[in-house]
Amino acid sequence: MYEQGKREITMKWKITLSIVVGNSIGAILTRLYFSVIDQPYHAQQGVPPLHNDPFFLIVTGALIFAFVWIMVRKSSRLYQVANDEVSIDSIDEISAQKLKRGAMQFPPVVAGVSFLVWVLAGFIFGLIEPIISEMLYGIDPPDLIECIKRFFGIACIGGSITTLFVYFSVESLWRKAIPKFFPEGDLSQVKDVFKLHVHDRLFIAFVSISLVPLPLLGIAAYTKAQALHKADAIVRAQLLSSLLVEIIVITAICVAASILLSVFVSSSVSTPLKKIEAAMKEVEKQNLDVRVEIISNDEIGSVTEGFNIMVKGLKESESIKDSFGKYVSQEIRDEILSGRVSLDGEMKRVTLLFSDLRNFTPFVESTHPKQVITVMNQYFTQMTEAIKENRGLVLQYVGDEIEAVFGAPVSYDDHTDMAVEAALGMRRRLILLNQSLEKQGFSPFQHGIGIHTGAVLAGNIGSKDRISYALVGDTVNLASRIGGLTKEFSCDILLSQTTYNLLTGSFFTEQLSAVKVKGKKEEVMIYKLLDHA
Repeated sequence: MYEQGKREITMKWKITLSIVVGNSIGAILTRLYFSVIDQPYHAQQGVPPLHNDPFFLIVTGALIFAFVWIMVRKSSRLYQVANDEVSIDSIDEISAQKLKRGAMQFPPVVAGVSFLVWVLAGFIFGLIEPIISEMLYGIDPPDLIECIKRFFGIACIGGSITTLFVYFSVESLWRKAIPKFFPEGDLSQVKDVFKLHVHDRLFIAFVSISLVPLPLLGIAAYTKAQALHKADAIVRAQLLSSLLVEIIVITAICVAASILLSVFVSSSVSTPLKKIEAAMKEVEKQNLDVRVEIISNDEIGSVTEGFNIMVKGLKESESIKDSFGKYVSQEIRDEILSGRVSLDGEMKRVTLLFSDLRNFTPFVESTHPKQVITVMNQYFTQMTEAIKENRGLVLQYVGDEIEAVFGAPVSYDDHTDMAVEAALGMRRRLILLNQSLEKQGFSPFQHGIGIHTGAVLAGNIGSKDRISYALVGDTVNLASRIGGLTKEFSCDILLSQTTYNLLTGSFFTEQLSAVKVKGKKEEVMIYKLLDHA
């Protein structure tokens, strides 16, 4: 709680200090302008200096204090969320929406109240103070033009510049709190709130920096020209000297204000862009967990939101890609995702591999279901790895049976050798797996593998709700039948005559007698695969 309170005080006082400093500087510079350049009428009529300074300090202090008090009271709930004292997710939806809208409106509201305070100051110093001076000292009040000029100088010129400073300084601080109100970065969902576009932001800065000095210099020159018209030679020399001082003062004030305003405006644009740039470099490094906080609802905020959505999409695509890689080898996955492989349906010449476990039913009946699943997962993992190592694709697991294809969907010239290498790899892995199963108290597994090469129709087959890559044709049936013959010939791997004829590698095989298989009128010649030559 202490740390939370400390953070709240820090946020609250930073904004309060920004408000106080900004308005105090604006008030001092405005008073300096009217003291040096456009001297008030009562300075020329013998009004005691002790009246001017206390009046300025008391009124200015009271206005700034009232301003700060109002903003602190009205924004207490916002500060609680901004400093993690209250989570936006713990608030009911209606109240949360109000707070989100209030958070988006906070800098312009502060700036708006600041300008109203300056309008009030212009009214007090331009219209009320002459009346007070007349009542206290009996001096003649200035004419209406003088009062309006003074009001315009305080409210419109001093107030506008100060309001801009307050807006950009408060916005710069408040941007750190915006993500607390929008943890998902959904600023765009809050409609009908104040939005300062980048174009408008730069235009305001340009106009303020370029045009504000012109009326000040014009007023100074006009005032001196009127005085020169009525002055003698000595006074004219004094007026010309004072005009130089006035130009220097106006220039210094405007340069200082322009620098401050330029720093805030450029920072409000460059800082979020630098964060996006840094995030882009992280994406280049394959870091898809990067996220840029959205701190504004302007074009930069929209770009940031789009960037986050893009990275999220890339991450989801990468996740899908990784998941897909669990079913096929990396090479096949990349070929399919690149669009170089058609899945619409085509005739292909492939090599099929069917593998099933022997005496699987007794094993299931005598073993606890959880143990069955555990052991089967170990078996399928090892067999699948052997298939994937040789660029094969596991089409499906049916009970204890594995159906795999080589040469589809990506075509390879040596798909027969790939299938045979995969079968030998499955044999080696089963030997190692059986050693592990014996240590776990299970009987060793035996499987039979049948391999056949031929033409198939390959493509995505299924319903509108679910499809899978499948093969259709007599080649599929014959490969499955050959796998079943391994029991009859008491061996673990059998090859068809077609597969044997297409082998390009060196393997030890043993020709077996021709057999009659279901669905075939002619006998099929088969070979027992022994090992590498």
